[in-house]
Amino acid sequence: MSDRGDETDQDSGERTAENPGEGPAPEDGTGDAGELAEDLRPTGLPALAAVLAFLAPPVGAVLGHFAVRRTYWRLGLSRLAIAAGWTMTALSACGVLLYLSHREEVARIEALAVAEEQTREQVRQAIAESPSLGLVDEEFCRVLGEVAETAPATGFVTGPEQINGAMVEGYGVLGQTDTPNARVYGDYAQYLVSFADHDADEHAAHAEDLQQAVGDDVLACLPLVNENLE
Repeated sequence: MSDRGDETDQDSGERTAENPGEGPAPEDGTGDAGELAEDLRPTGLPALAAVLAFLAPPVGAVLGHFAVRRTYWRLGLSRLAIAAGWTMTALSACGVLLYLSHREEVARIEALAVAEEQTREQVRQAIAESPSLGLVDEEFCRVLGEVAETAPATGFVTGPEQINGAMVEGYGVLGQTDTPNARVYGDYAQYLVSFADHDADEHAAHAEDLQQAVGDDVLACLPLVNENLE
């Protein structure tokens, strides 16, 4: 029995002597003895990963993972590269998102400013086309505003119950001014007094004339209350 055991040990020793580079694989799963020796050899991979973690964060983080798995040299530096790399990547992503959000907000504000300026330009053009521009004063505009407050929601009368003394007096005052639409306002004041004597066609004609006159005079009054529209 002991002779057979001695022969087995002897055969094993002979195989080891014939192949000295081969041996049992390490129990920690790092590979064969050659790979273990390579892993224990000093390398600049962890340092490179740490530098790239700040210059190219994603690359540095991935290289840090590779350094941790492939070498036991400077594990602390490799872990630093991983932590710094992913942290810098997250911060960079947040920075990009904030930048894009800021650019979008700036673009929105610029678009609103352009739209507002276009609206002002359209209003200026409409004011310039008003036949009453430069022919009305602040007092006229004040009376026109007071009359507008007494007018019904439609802007013109549709029934006798909507007529009141302040409305008739206001249109009468506007009819006595030296403005292009004075006659329209004077006629409308008389029309209100005799409202029941007019038919539907006359109602529509007076309402159309009044609407056109008020539109022209309101545009002419705008520069008097808003200097930006001059």
